[in-house]
Amino acid sequence: MAMPTWDQTMHPALELLAQEGGYRTVKELRDHVSDVFLMTPEERSELLKSGQLRIANRVGWGITDMHKAGLIERGEKKGVYRITPEGRAFLMEHKGGFGLAELETVRSFKEWKDGYRDRKPAGEESVFSGLTADATPEDLMESSLRQINSALANDLLDRILEKDWVFFEHLVTRLVVALGYGDLSEGSSSVTKKSGDEGIDGVVRLDRLGLDSVYIQAKRWASDRSVGRPDVQGFVGALIGHGASKGLFITTAKFSKEARAYAEESMRSSNISVVLVDGDALANLMIECNVGVGVKTVYEIKAVDSDFFDL
Repeated sequence: MAMPTWDQTMHPALELLAQEGGYRTVKELRDHVSDVFLMTPEERSELLKSGQLRIANRVGWGITDMHKAGLIERGEKKGVYRITPEGRAFLMEHKGGFGLAELETVRSFKEWKDGYRDRKPAGEESVFSGLTADATPEDLMESSLRQINSALANDLLDRILEKDWVFFEHLVTRLVVALGYGDLSEGSSSVTKKSGDEGIDGVVRLDRLGLDSVYIQAKRWASDRSVGRPDVQGFVGALIGHGASKGLFITTAKFSKEARAYAEESMRSSNISVVLVDGDALANLMIECNVGVGVKTVYEIKAVDSDFFDL
C-alpha cells in the first residue's frame, strides 16, 4: 500500500487510542499507522528536507487536528495522548473510517478553523481556503506556511495554559524584551505576581535610569474567556495612580468589544497609551520574535542571476 495522506492516518491512530492501555506515545501511533498501511521499510524511512520522517509529519498533523476536535488529549508527559469520551463516540459513529470531511462536522474543530478564517488579515486568503488550479508554487508555499503557523499558534496557547503563572511571568518578560523594550539585565525588566500590586503585574524600564517605563498587566485565562471593560478600566486607573503613560495588557484570552473601545477612548482623551494583546496576538508575536519556538527548517528559493549571464 502507498503512504497514507495525513487525514488517512487519523482513523487507525484513534482506533489504537481506543484500545486498553491509556496513553500512547506518538511513536506508537506512527508505528501502528505504518503497520495498518503495510508500509515498506523504504516508505517508513522517507525523509522531508527538514530531516523529519514523512510519515511522522503526516501522523503529527493528524494528531493536531484530532486534538483540536477534542477527540484526543495530551498527557502530562511530553508526546503522549489518550482518547477522550468525545473521541470514543466519534469513533463509534465512523467505524468504517473518517477523514477531514467528517472531522469538519465536529463543532470544536469547525470553530477552530472558522476562528482563523475570521482572523486572517484583510484581503488575505484564509489558510484553509482551497487554492485555484492556476495557483503558482509560491502561492502554495505561502498558503502552507500560513496553515503551519496557525496550527503552531494554537499549540503555543495550549501549552501556555498547561503551565502555571510563574511560567507565564517568565514568558511575558522574555516577549517584551524580544520586542525591543528593556533588556535582561538586572532591574531592567520585572514581571512579578504578588498581592497588593494595585493592578500592575510588572514593569519594564525603557532606559537605564528608569525615567520611562512600560507597566504590564498579565492574565493567563482560558482562551474562551473575555477580558471585559472593568478589567481594562482598572488597569488604566492603576497606570494613572503610578503616574505612568505606557501600559501593556496581555492575556491568553480575548478582549471584549467594550474593553477595546475603552482602551481606545483612554488613549484619545489622555496621554496614556494602552496596548491590548490577546491570545492570538500573543502567539503570533511569539512566532515572530522566536520566543518559545525555533526554526525547524529553511527552504531557499533561487532564481537566475541575470548579471552572471550579462558578463
